[in-house]
Amino acid sequence: MVKSVQKRSGAGKRPLSRSLRMYQRIAVAFVIGTFLLLLVVLYLSVSRATIHVVPSPKLVSTTAEVQVVPSPVAQGDMTGVVVEQTFSQVKTFNLPSDGGTPVSQKSTGIVTLINKTSSPQTLVATTRLLSNENATLFRLDNYTTVPANGQIETTVHADQPGTAGDIGPVQFTIPGLSQSQQKDIYAVSINAMTGGVAYVHILTEQDLNDAVNSLTDEIVNAAKTTLATGVDRSIFAGEAYRIEVLERKSDKQPGTETGSFNVSLSVKIGAVYYGDSLLREAVGVDLVKRLPTDYVMSSVNADGLLVTVNEADAQNNTASLSVYLDGVGVIAETAEVFAKERFVGRSAQEVVTLLSASEGVASTNVTFTPFWLRRIPTLQDHISLDIQAPAAP
Repeated sequence: MVKSVQKRSGAGKRPLSRSLRMYQRIAVAFVIGTFLLLLVVLYLSVSRATIHVVPSPKLVSTTAEVQVVPSPVAQGDMTGVVVEQTFSQVKTFNLPSDGGTPVSQKSTGIVTLINKTSSPQTLVATTRLLSNENATLFRLDNYTTVPANGQIETTVHADQPGTAGDIGPVQFTIPGLSQSQQKDIYAVSINAMTGGVAYVHILTEQDLNDAVNSLTDEIVNAAKTTLATGVDRSIFAGEAYRIEVLERKSDKQPGTETGSFNVSLSVKIGAVYYGDSLLREAVGVDLVKRLPTDYVMSSVNADGLLVTVNEADAQNNTASLSVYLDGVGVIAETAEVFAKERFVGRSAQEVVTLLSASEGVASTNVTFTPFWLRRIPTLQDHISLDIQAPAAP
C-alpha cells in the first residue's frame, strides 16, 4: 500500500530569529556609517581655502650718519680715502638771443699758453695770437707769464668784432715772437670762441647764479679724474663730494646791459671714496629698523641712495657722511591680523570684512577648493595665505 506524502508549501525557509535581524541591522548601519565617515574624511582632506591679500605699501626712509676713519672701531664707522684740492676756471657765458638786441662785438674764449723752453715767457696784454687755420687775429686780455716747461690758461678776444671771430678749437702762433720761439711757445683752444654777435639784455642776479652753478658742475666733472688718481676704485667704488666756492668773480654786474659776461671761479672740492656695498649694507640694516611692528621690507630703492659729505679732512683721512635711503615695507604674514583662528568657519565676505579693517591691507579675496565650498575649513593647516606684490606707492 503506497502512502501519498503531501509537501508543505514553504518548507525549508525558516524565519530569522530576532537576534539575527538585529545583527543584520547593525551591519548595515556600520557600512553606512563607515561610508559617511569616509565622505567626511575625504571632505576634510580636500577642502582648502586660500586668502589672497594685496598689502598697502608703506614708504620708509632713513638718514644714517657714517664716519670715514682710518681704523673703524664704533658701529657706523668705515674705511675710505679722503682727497681735497682747489680748482680755478674762467668761462664766458652768452645771454640767449630770445628777446635781445643783436650787436656785433669781439669774440672771446679761453686759450692755453704753452711754453716748451727752459725759461719763463712774459706776454703783455694785447699780445697777438694768430689762428693757424683761418688767420683770425686774437689778443690777450691780461698780462701773462707762461712758466718754463709749463702752461697756463688765459682769456683772449678777437681783434675785430663780428662772427668771423667765432671759430672752433684751434692752435695759435704768436707773431710777436721770433720764428724759432714760435715753435716752442704757442697757444691752443679747447673750446670754440663765441660772442661775435651778442644779444643784449639786462644782466640779472639769476643769470650770474645760473652761470656759477653751470661752471661749478663743469669744474667738478673735470676734477673727478684728477682727484681719483691713486685711489683703488675696485675697493672704494663709492664716491661723494663736498664743494665749497672760495671765490667768484664776474666782469659784469647785475643791471648791466650786455650780451655776454665772464665768470671766474675758485672751488675747493673734497672727495670721499668708500666701499659702496658696505655702505649700502650698513644703511640697509638701519632702514629695516625703521619699519613699523609686524612689517617686512618689500623692496629697497637702491637707485635712491643719496650720500652727502658734511665734513672732509684730507690730512687726517676722515669724513662725516649723511646717507639717505628709502624703500617699501608691507605687512608681514606673521602679523596678528593674519592669525588663522580668526577665519575658521567664516564666509568669504566675513574674511574680507575682517581684513579690510587693517591699514596694512589694500584688498583681499578668498578662493575655495573644491569651488562649491562656502566657508573656511575648520582645520587651520587647510588655510593658506597668499600675500601678493604691493602696488607702487
